[in-house]
Amino acid sequence: LKCPRPSAFPLSHPAAMDRPELVVATVAVAISAVAVFTALSQRRSRRDELLLSLLHMERNEDRARRSAPAPEESPGGMKRVNSSAGLSRVNSSSNFHRVSSTEALLAGFTMEQAREHAQQGASAANSRSPTEVLLELQRGNARFWMGNAQRPEKSAFERRALIMKQYPSVAILGCSDSRVPVEIVFDQGLGDLFVIRVAGNGLDVSTNASLQYAIHHLQVKVVVVMGHEGCGAIKAAQLDEETIKKEPADLAQALLGIKAGLDEKRLSCIHDPRAHDREAVVCNVQNQVKQLAKDAALMEMVNNDKLAIVGAFYEISSGIVDFFHQISVPGSPRLASRKREGQWK
Repeated sequence: LKCPRPSAFPLSHPAAMDRPELVVATVAVAISAVAVFTALSQRRSRRDELLLSLLHMERNEDRARRSAPAPEESPGGMKRVNSSAGLSRVNSSSNFHRVSSTEALLAGFTMEQAREHAQQGASAANSRSPTEVLLELQRGNARFWMGNAQRPEKSAFERRALIMKQYPSVAILGCSDSRVPVEIVFDQGLGDLFVIRVAGNGLDVSTNASLQYAIHHLQVKVVVVMGHEGCGAIKAAQLDEETIKKEPADLAQALLGIKAGLDEKRLSCIHDPRAHDREAVVCNVQNQVKQLAKDAALMEMVNNDKLAIVGAFYEISSGIVDFFHQISVPGSPRLASRKREGQWK
């Protein structure tokens, strides 16, 4: 005879009482279900409380930024840009992403909402000036080397929005060295940077095409060419040509391309190893920046204050990025106007 299923009769049924293991199993399942339900409820409650507190905190921060004092007047009559006030647009842009994504998590979201969020994010990114974008990049690096990195991570809602489109504000041509993770060095998150990494941060057809795409199609506001301390490609490029040509063909071609842009006669006068290393890397970066400056279309964007092109040196030992050799067009009306307003030195 087949024994009926436990669910077919109550626990008080004689058949159930004859098999105590069924009673124990049923009670155990019931207790487990109650425990799981309670745990999920508590977890959901804690999550909602956390998101609500985050939302209130961000809104309070936004109010505080909006009420920041106006720029002070320096003794010489020029405006001194207050750091908090000068960054209000930058902070409000990043604050927009955090608040809207928090609200979306609380209320749930659809693909249409994600599409709208992406469009609003792109508009906010496009409204920022190259100066604001570069300043935020510098602030991110300061957080990194001071040990206060925020490690910004996107929520599920923001990642869904990034499916629709990308809107980075910065394009960086950097080295593929494993010690130079660009997003970490600048404390940036998903979708913030358009990064091209190649040995020696060399400018060739492929890397230049990638930068052209970022500038003309993604409309980035800042282009950074960044070398770094202890770059193996730069050291190898300073070897004699016969030694370089012994390397595999593609590697040898890349090294010879870097070598052509180095001022080896001047570098030979620098005898301190660390100073020589830095000067060689800086020389290579300056050469890449000068190559970009030959593009008339890019220089027109620089002249209209729609784009900034700047070189940088990353010191691995300290984590600090030094910016230098920012190109500009003499007599640029936008630059002259900003200089008169005290925003440009």
